[in-house]
Amino acid sequence: MSESSMRVEIKDGGPRVSKPTIIVGVPESGLVGTITCSYLIEQLKMAERGFIDSDLLPQVMIVHNSAVTYPIHIFGKDNLLAVLSEVPLPPFASLEVAKAVASWARSLKASIVIGVTGAPSKERDESHGDGKPTVVGVGNTESAVALLKSGGASVLEDGVLTGFYASLLKHCNSVGQSGITLLAESLTQFPDPGAAASVLEVLAKLLSLNVDTKSLMAESEEIRLRSRELMQQTQQAAQPSGQQPSAYR
Repeated sequence: MSESSMRVEIKDGGPRVSKPTIIVGVPESGLVGTITCSYLIEQLKMAERGFIDSDLLPQVMIVHNSAVTYPIHIFGKDNLLAVLSEVPLPPFASLEVAKAVASWARSLKASIVIGVTGAPSKERDESHGDGKPTVVGVGNTESAVALLKSGGASVLEDGVLTGFYASLLKHCNSVGQSGITLLAESLTQFPDPGAAASVLEVLAKLLSLNVDTKSLMAESEEIRLRSRELMQQTQQAAQPSGQQPSAYR
């Protein structure tokens, strides 16, 4: 594979922002990252400002309101940016996208990069998604851990992180970018809006955001139905490598 075919392009046409906070959501366990970012973008009325493209990504385009868009979008409002993928990332593409996002964040002098995802939970499967899932956070710097604690988030003390979000933290480390990953206990086989709601509550505290999760919970069944195909695609994409984000305490 040539170097040019491996390249990941980040096209950000929005106004320059000062020390932005960047939230990243890609499809993994329970589609927690995708649901969280989609809902946040909708609630805060964030405007689309760019996209990420690469020959490594699935060759698909997304149609919204009759307009064709790239499957990985960049949205923004004030000093908050969100990266949202509407397609599962193949393992090698996942690695390269994570590397590109970390470098892009560093070039913007981002204050923090926050990845949001789910951690497959047997207990949550057994309860069929009932109850409030636990959310834990992992930070790669002292300031990132301090931010987690200041927002009242639980800090993972021992565990294993795999998949896209492990790569994202790894490459944030390599470029000197502060980063956090938030993981909510999530359903293994189905989209989990309840886990996304719990992550949103933690994000709201960390970043002083005004986000109401009531409508997310009210629409949870509709979201599950709408997201079934993406959940199946995500599981299929993960099978060859067995990559699933995990936290073992």
